[in-house]
Amino acid sequence: MSISTLAWVFGGFETFKCVLIIFGFCISILIKEVNAKNDYLFYYNNGISKMQLFVYGFLMNFVFSMVLILFINVVLKLV
Repeated sequence: MSISTLAWVFGGFETFKCVLIIFGFCISILIKEVNAKNDYLFYYNNGISKMQLFVYGFLMNFVFSMVLILFINVVLKLV
């Protein structure tokens, strides 16, 4: 989220949206893969593959980001 905030400060709201949806998720996955690669046992034991986990995570990030962007657009129009 801090990367997205920096994008908003230096690049504007349009840059913030792209960074929040795509780049932020990829960075969080990269950090997880480097720091805690073996922490997927819970998901493996429940029959969820790493690819399913990444796809579901991306979809949830996308939905949350769209709701956040919609909320910010509404607030900015009110101001």
